[in-house]
Amino acid sequence: MTRFRGDIRKDLFRVPISITRDMESWLQDLSNRMKASGGYKLPKSYVIRSLLDAAMHLKIDVSGVKSEDELKKRILDAIKKHK
Repeated sequence: MTRFRGDIRKDLFRVPISITRDMESWLQDLSNRMKASGGYKLPKSYVIRSLLDAAMHLKIDVSGVKSEDELKKRILDAIKKHK
């Protein structure tokens, strides 16, 4: 059985991001819940990559977006429409 870290991808780019303390806590809690439920405690970078990959499948209307909050609303709207 190969552990998740055994499959190191070579096609990745490092992108520094700034997140809030609440976001960091949420990522940590999500990883802890993964481990507690019998899975692996995936690194935060894996979780963020998975979220971005899922978002890439959405049709997000970005026309006229001028703020982070507006973009968040458009993403949530796209998620609702995707169901």
